[in-house]
Amino acid sequence: MVEVRCKGCGKLLGKFDGVGEVKCTRIGCGGKNTFNTKTGIIVFVPVNHVSMKNRTTSSGVTFR
Repeated sequence: MVEVRCKGCGKLLGKFDGVGEVKCTRIGCGGKNTFNTKTGIIVFVPVNHVSMKNRTTSSGVTFR
């Protein structure tokens, strides 16, 4: 078993053996980590977060 950490924020995602894919649960990260414990390769894909600033709702309220 090998410890796999998020390549985006460093959070421990778990201990795994083999090939897999895990989404980081840390608020503010949420990136997807694809790993292969036999080769030691971890690929990180960041998530684009939607900003709540400068957004207008359907009722016309604008958040700034």
